[in-house]
Amino acid sequence: MTDEDLIADHVAACPVTPLLMEQIVGLAELPWDDPTVLEAATRRLGWCEGDGLPLEDTLVTAEGHLAYLGDDLALSFAHFYWVGGEDWGEDFWGTLPGWSSHENAGREVFDAQIDAAIAGFTQRLGPPERDLRSEGGTLAMGPGHWRHAAWRRGNNLLVIGPRHEGLSYFQFEEAVIYIGSVETTAPPPALHDFIA
Repeated sequence: MTDEDLIADHVAACPVTPLLMEQIVGLAELPWDDPTVLEAATRRLGWCEGDGLPLEDTLVTAEGHLAYLGDDLALSFAHFYWVGGEDWGEDFWGTLPGWSSHENAGREVFDAQIDAAIAGFTQRLGPPERDLRSEGGTLAMGPGHWRHAAWRRGNNLLVIGPRHEGLSYFQFEEAVIYIGSVETTAPPPALHDFIA
């Protein structure tokens, strides 16, 4: 048996709960031009710095989601990756508090996490301003589609969808909830410009 025989696809997820949705909607309605407002808001929510995590500027929600906060916010709630072989011998995502990992899970399990998050935010905010699917071609983990949905919240755009995951040198995929500022009179930019 070779190392290649021991490689298995995984999907890890940290659920998008109603509490997290309310927190995200609240953050999306804040003025994002003042970083001190965002820092204070995330602290009030109980989000804390992620000690020992491989990325700087990473906060951890009370439920275990990883949130990357800079000029914008990208909160990770699902990952599609493989474990095995020389390079990725351990299930990093499956060991994080609040996350569960499913071995031998395919793209449909990952896509279902995104669809569920979009459905939850649609129930809370109404239909998205944009709901787009891009078929194949740019996917890191094989054939399928990427779905992105976006809602305008004042001067901000709230987007849900997948992107290439940087820790794996863009070999894997992650699903994120993204918030970034956008001109109120401008049409939303192409979603891949926000979430890539």
